[in-house]
Amino acid sequence: ALLLAMAGYATARPLVRLVKTDDEFKKLLKHHAEVTGLPVIVDFYSDGCGPCRQIAPIYKQMAEQYKDKAVFAKVDINANHQTASAQQIRSMPTFQLYLFGKKRDQFSGADTNRIQNMMGTLVRESEMKNIEVTFDGLKAFYTEHAPEKMMEMDDKKLQDILDKAGKGGGPGHYALVKALKTKYKGKSPKTQKRAMPEGKGGKEGGKEESTKKSAPPSNNKSKSTAPDKPNLHLAKVEDLEKELAKRKEEEEKKRQEEAEDDEEEESPFPMYFKPNRTETESIVIIGSGPAGLAAAIYAARAGLKPVIAAPPMGGQLQGKGVGVENYPGINESTGPNIVHGMQLQAARFGAVFHQDLVLSVDTTSRPFTIRTNETEIKTHAIVVATGADSRWLGVKGEWEMRGGGVSSCATCDGYLFADQDVVVIGGGDTAMEDALVLARTSKSVTIIHRRDKFRASKVLAERVLAHKNIQVVWDSEVQAFEGKRQRVLSNGMAVEIDADGKIMEEDMSKLRVKEVQRRLDAAGVSYAGIKDKDELVVTYKKAVADALKPADDDDAVGADPEERNMLTRVKVTNSKTQVESFVSCAAAFIAIGHDPNTKFVKDQIDMDNNGYITVQAGTTRTSIEGVFAAGDAADHVYRQAITSAGSGAMAALDAERWLSEQGHCSN
Repeated sequence: ALLLAMAGYATARPLVRLVKTDDEFKKLLKHHAEVTGLPVIVDFYSDGCGPCRQIAPIYKQMAEQYKDKAVFAKVDINANHQTASAQQIRSMPTFQLYLFGKKRDQFSGADTNRIQNMMGTLVRESEMKNIEVTFDGLKAFYTEHAPEKMMEMDDKKLQDILDKAGKGGGPGHYALVKALKTKYKGKSPKTQKRAMPEGKGGKEGGKEESTKKSAPPSNNKSKSTAPDKPNLHLAKVEDLEKELAKRKEEEEKKRQEEAEDDEEEESPFPMYFKPNRTETESIVIIGSGPAGLAAAIYAARAGLKPVIAAPPMGGQLQGKGVGVENYPGINESTGPNIVHGMQLQAARFGAVFHQDLVLSVDTTSRPFTIRTNETEIKTHAIVVATGADSRWLGVKGEWEMRGGGVSSCATCDGYLFADQDVVVIGGGDTAMEDALVLARTSKSVTIIHRRDKFRASKVLAERVLAHKNIQVVWDSEVQAFEGKRQRVLSNGMAVEIDADGKIMEEDMSKLRVKEVQRRLDAAGVSYAGIKDKDELVVTYKKAVADALKPADDDDAVGADPEERNMLTRVKVTNSKTQVESFVSCAAAFIAIGHDPNTKFVKDQIDMDNNGYITVQAGTTRTSIEGVFAAGDAADHVYRQAITSAGSGAMAALDAERWLSEQGHCSN
C-alpha cells in the first residue's frame, strides 16, 4: 500500500501559469526551449482591461485544449511591470508566441482565431521536431550506411555529435536527421519521441530531470546494467514511511505554488446553461454595468430569475482606477470593486450570467429572441443597459497609432507608460480622472483642451490644476498623431523602418546606458562585464545583425515579422492664433465623451439623433412593449454610475409590473 501511495504522487503544470517576475519569465522560455520543446504563449493583461477579462475564459479553454502540447502563461503588467517594459508591451491584451526559445508571433487584441491558428501551427512543428536520435540509433546508422566513417569514430565522437545537436533531442536532432538524410540519399537514423522530464514538462527554473537515453553504454563490465532506480522492495517500512511523508510534503508545497500560479479561480457567479433553463426566460438584461446589475438585483429579488447577457467587463465603472467618491455609501473603493460587489449581490438573489456579446435582438415576434456568439435566448422582457463606448477624434494617425500609444483607457494602458511623458485629450470628468490616474506613474501629463476652461466638476478640475505633474494646453485641438514604425525581430528587439520597410540607422548617441542595457535585457543578450556605453552599443548592434540573418531552418513556420507604429508626438493647432505646435509623448489618451451602444437594436426601437434610446417620460419603457432601457444607453444628460443604477432599478420594476399585466409568472 505504501508503494502504491508513493507512486500516486506526481506533479503537473498548472493550466495557465502566472509569471510574477522577469527572471521567472526568462526561465520559463529557457526551460521549454531546452528541456520540453513545447510552444509557449504569453498573455499580457490587466484586471482593469475589458477585452482582457473577456478573453480570459477563452484563453483557459485553449489551455485545456492544448494541455501537454503547449504552455500557456500570463503576465499582469501592473504586478510584473519589468517584463511588460522589457517586452515593450504598449496595449492589452498582447499575446506572444514562442517555440524553441524564438518569438514566432506577437499581436495585440483579443483575436482568438489568430491564437488558434498559430497554436495549431506551432504544436505541429513542435511535434515534428521534438525527436531524439539515441546513441545506439546513431551508431547503428553509421555501421550500416557509412561503415568507413564508423571505423574513424569511437563512442566519444558519436556522443559529441549528439551533444552538439542538443542534449535530450529537439530541433537540433531534427536538423541532424535532415543533414544525414541529404548526405546519405534519403537514409537516416531511427528516431524516437523526445523524452520528457517527469511532471508533464517539469518545473521551470528548478532542477531538470536528466535523460540518459542518448548516453553511450558503460564499458565497466563489473557494474550492473540495471536501470538506476530505487530498490523500494528492499527498503524497510520505516524508510518507506519517511519517503512517503517527504513526498506528501513536496506535493503539498507544489500544490500551493500551482494554486498561486494558476489562472484566477473559476467565476464565483452562476453561469447560464441553456439545458437547465426554461424554454423562455422571464427577463434578459443586456449589459453588466451599474444599470444592468441594479436591474438584475431587483428582478432577481422579484423572483424573475434574470439572465445577464454581456461580456464580463462591468461597463465604464469597471475602468475607474481612481477612488469612487460620489457613490452614496461607498468610501475608499474603486470601480472594479463596486462592480464586483454588485455582481455578487445579483448572483446571491438568483441572477445568472451569460458572459458573451449580444449580436442582435429580434423584437418583431414574441417571445423576443436574443442572439449571442454562442446561443439564442428566448425571453418575454428585455432591459437594454449597454451603456456607451468611448468616442474617437477621427484625425490623421489616430487609427494607425491605436495599440502603439493611442488609447481610450488610461486605467487599462496607463501603467505601460510609467516614467514617460503622456497626453490626455478632453476637458470633462473622464479626462480629469484619467490625468490623475496617469500622474501617479507617468513622468508628466499634458492635458490638451479645445476651450479656455474645463467643463469637468469643480473638485476634479481644481485637483488637476493643482497637481505638479500635470500641465494644460488650452484652446488647442489635435490635428494628427505622429510617430515611427518599427519591426520586431526574432529576439524581441525592435528596429525602426521607413515607408518602404527598410531598416533605418538609429542614432544611439543620445541614449542612456540604462536604455541600451534594457534593450539587451529584453532580447536576453548578455553584457556581463561591459560597462562602457560604446561597447554596449557594439553588443547591441551585433545582436540586431544576428537577428536579421535568415534562419538556417527552412522548415520553420510562423507569421511574418511583426511591424507596429509607435507614437512620438501629437500635432495641435491653437484655435485662437492658428499656430501649430507639437507635444512630445509616448502615449495619448482620448477622453472626449461617449457614443451609446445601441446599434444592435437600431430600426427596432425609437432613438434620438445621437443613438440614445428614447423612453416614455417618467419611466424606462421604450417604443416596444416589453423592452425597457436604462443607464447611459438612454441617458445623455447625467451619465453617472448612481443615476445608471437608479434607472436600472426603475427598469426592473417597470418590467415586473408589465410582466404581471401580461399574465407572466416568474419561472
